[in-house]
Amino acid sequence: MLLDLDGVVYQGGSLIPGAVETIHILQHNNIPFRFITNTTRLTKKKLVHKLHSMGLSIEINEVFAAPHAAVEYCKGREYTAIDLVVPDKEMKEDFSDFSLNVESPQAVVLGDMGHGFTFGLLNSLFKKILNGAELVAMHKNKHWHSGSELTLDLGAFVSALEFAADKEAVLIGKPSPYLFQLAVKPWGIPFQSIYMVGDDMVGDIGGANNVGMKSVLVKTGKFRKGGVVRLGEKPNYIINSIADLPNLLQLY
Repeated sequence: MLLDLDGVVYQGGSLIPGAVETIHILQHNNIPFRFITNTTRLTKKKLVHKLHSMGLSIEINEVFAAPHAAVEYCKGREYTAIDLVVPDKEMKEDFSDFSLNVESPQAVVLGDMGHGFTFGLLNSLFKKILNGAELVAMHKNKHWHSGSELTLDLGAFVSALEFAADKEAVLIGKPSPYLFQLAVKPWGIPFQSIYMVGDDMVGDIGGANNVGMKSVLVKTGKFRKGGVVRLGEKPNYIINSIADLPNLLQLY
């Protein structure tokens, strides 16, 4: 079982009703699960601490995030020098095997900078990409739900850099198969036996469909009526929220 976090388990600063009970039922039934997220604003440690403060106790290895996959990708490419562009500077610990923030990087690893996305930053990254750096985007989400409204996400800025530099970014996070495959690798079970629960039609549902997992769309987070048809993806199941997951799976 793979579950998205923002919009599925929590929204803003609060857990979605039924989230804790659903996780307890999964644990009681010995169903392996992992939270899979494109979040790049927090390190995994801080994300787990945030969930603990909301009332959901999970282990750090139960979270698989886009930055982890980005590390594995850069290692696979044998990069030694990268420009790590993320809002939480503590994330540098996860990239300690690389020389960071050099003038002539082999790759620009880009997370969501939020209000930190200025003309100066984007222009600097643009120049580095023109000089040969590969643009490694941790994800390409269009928007996310801040708890009160939809807000621009990393994808808008990745698209701007791709357009300006005339180079396609390497996509690490959802819906890239890379993140899904790495997240479930330790389980050693067929993809068709795994459920992906999410609120994003492209990242969660499209990504799960592309690797052969069963997709479950929740009507929380960034879910919008009509989005299922408009975006051309078809989830295997649609439920109101994570609270309805045990009934869908016939777990008690």
